[in-house]
Amino acid sequence: MAFNAMYGGETDAGERSRVMSCVRRNMSERAAVRVLRQSTKSVDQILAIPPANLLLNRWDPKFRAASQRCAALYRNKAETAVGRLAGVAGVLYQIRCNLLHGSKDPRNERDRMLVKESLVVLNALLPELEAALV
Repeated sequence: MAFNAMYGGETDAGERSRVMSCVRRNMSERAAVRVLRQSTKSVDQILAIPPANLLLNRWDPKFRAASQRCAALYRNKAETAVGRLAGVAGVLYQIRCNLLHGSKDPRNERDRMLVKESLVVLNALLPELEAALV
């Protein structure tokens, strides 16, 4: 729920946009670099196959589209660290949605990996974001 609280005050219309906006508006470049350095391995594992919107049919062209856009932002080395981290936050939002809507299975190896590696990223991100919001 700490993840939900971090973007609650943002005014963007869509929740994913609010998550990304929260990172863009509140994280310093230096803090974003720290978070990315601490979580690169985990982010790369998550993005090996970008998480899908499990509310959609797997054959829907939008099935992985949002995560793929966010992954492209993260992988764009010309982007600032803050922008790249905003892309990561957008992917974490998709994982959060899948968890809250019951589309994860604790017996599935990939699902366990997504949760485990997301926690690594969140454990780096949330304290930095909390410090920026105080």
